[in-house]
Amino acid sequence: AAGWIVKDGMLTVKKGTGNIQTKRKFTDYQLHLEWRIPKVINGTGQGRGNSGLFLGGYGPGDGGYEIQILDNFNNETYVNGQAGSIYKQHAPLANPNRAPGEWNVYDIVWTAPRFN
Repeated sequence: AAGWIVKDGMLTVKKGTGNIQTKRKFTDYQLHLEWRIPKVINGTGQGRGNSGLFLGGYGPGDGGYEIQILDNFNNETYVNGQAGSIYKQHAPLANPNRAPGEWNVYDIVWTAPRFN
């Protein structure tokens, strides 16, 4: 169990408490994700509201394909590390970020890779 904070209908990452992942395994799915960076935030580049969602994860930890969650609204970072990228693999087609304090939305359609 991760020690994240649940308050006022929101789930907030508590640094150093680990990832949250499903108990069930899924292959292909659709996922609706809403997230918000605090209105007042410090830092630059990857040090600004950095998190991620792992698709096709395996076991505990950070295995799988990571969809980047990051405040890169007027905050430069490397192209395949910005919000909406498949982290360090594929850049998003556009910067999906709204201003800090506003809700961001991702709708993800995941078709799991099949290997022989």
